[in-house]
This record gives sequence, structure tokens and C-alpha cells, in this order.
Amino acid sequence: MKNFLSNFKSSAAELKNVRCLTVTGILVAVFIVLDMFSFRPVEYIKFNFAFIALAAVGMLFGPVPAVMAAIAGDLIGCILSGQAPIVPLSVTAMLEGFLYGIMLYKKNGMKLVIFSIVSRVIDSAVICLLLNTAILMHFGFMSNTSAQFIIRYGAVSTELILYVFVIMTLMPTIQVLYERTFKHRSHM
Repeated sequence: MKNFLSNFKSSAAELKNVRCLTVTGILVAVFIVLDMFSFRPVEYIKFNFAFIALAAVGMLFGPVPAVMAAIAGDLIGCILSGQAPIVPLSVTAMLEGFLYGIMLYKKNGMKLVIFSIVSRVIDSAVICLLLNTAILMHFGFMSNTSAQFIIRYGAVSTELILYVFVIMTLMPTIQVLYERTFKHRSHM
């Protein structure tokens, strides 16, 4: 518990760092672009890789900047797409940022790979499948039928296979690129 709270304090302190704000801003832009290029095979199912940008913010700077990035990305994305924000979906975006921040912050090596996989499974099972599905049904974007839920379950399960592979390979790569970029800069 002590480590959990110290990670929160350390994550909040990241907001004083210009590098954190700059990289987070870039990753929010990446989040928005990736979200705009979603593939929608049917009206209520959306495949995209925007979560990678949130996971990267969470890994590099922790839960506090990741939650803020999720809020910014969701709201700016809504404005750019002309859609009104749906507050419960914005909350699930915040939960997604929080999840990646608490699971990936200060992890490296094999621990980063394992926690990347676990965080993506939790994101898909709890946030995407349970929470987002309930919200989409409540607001009428999906019918409240078992057939519709089974289709969504199949889609989320299928995309999980791809998403796990993507996150477990990209998080260590992003971490190495970040460290090489900024270690090189600090020695100049």
C-alpha cells in the first residue's frame, strides 16, 4: 500500500516536469488521431489502437497524467468529431488511463510485459465489455438483448488477442525509445 501511495505522489509530481507535459500532449494528439481512424464493422463495435497512447502515458508518467490525458483525449476527440461527450463514457476513459497508470508506471523488463498483458485484459473485460456495453445499451447505441451482448463479447474477445500482442510489444519499445531519446538529450 505504501508503494502504491508513493507511486501516486511521484506521478502527481510528474506534472511539474515540462517533459511530462510535452510528451503527454503529443500522446494525447496520437490518441485522438488513432481514435479517429477506428474501424467500425458494425455500429456499436469499434476497433482502434488509441489505448496505446494512454498506456504509454501511464507507463511513462503514472496514473495522474494518464487520467488527465484520457479526459483531454476524450473531450477533444468529441469536439473534433462533432459528438457530444457522454459523461459515463468519459469516466470509463479516465478509468482506462488510471488502470494503465497504476499497472505500468515504473515497470520495466519482463514485469512491464506481464503487467501490459494484465492491464489490457482488465481493460477489455471490465471497462470495454462490462462498463462500456452497459453505457452503450443505456443510451440506446445498442439494443438491450442477449444476442447483442454475445456479438459484443465475441468482438471484444477477438480484438483482445490482437491488443495483447500489440501492447506487450509496443510498451517495451516505447519505453526504450523514450529513455534513449531523453538520456541522449540530458548528456548534451
